[in-house]
Amino acid sequence: MAFLLPLFAPDMSADDENAKMKIPLELQPKTKLNRSLVLEPLTCHYYSMMTSIVTTVTSDQGNVTLTVTNLSTGEIWYDVFDSGTDSQAILPISGTPGFYEITYITSSGDVYEGTLVLN
Repeated sequence: MAFLLPLFAPDMSADDENAKMKIPLELQPKTKLNRSLVLEPLTCHYYSMMTSIVTTVTSDQGNVTLTVTNLSTGEIWYDVFDSGTDSQAILPISGTPGFYEITYITSSGDVYEGTLVLN
């Protein structure tokens, strides 16, 4: 999949502000409040060129379960990856317009959630 990524580059336009959208993730309650400056362990982006959710992991979170649900259509995508060996994971989705819910569950039980609206 990574080998094919450069093939999509010519389709990208500098004027297309939605080519890459960061999806803010919130750690669900269960965790201690930490007020120190810490890198986000997970970042999530939607790449419209590839109609994919791209996850980047900055520290080992163990096995990470990713579920993406289009709440408007009922479509569901699912992936599990080892963040100790894979610092980036790509999950292709349909790109159908709707309200998407993105959920990550780490090996330690931390749950990160974000939302995405595609028109």
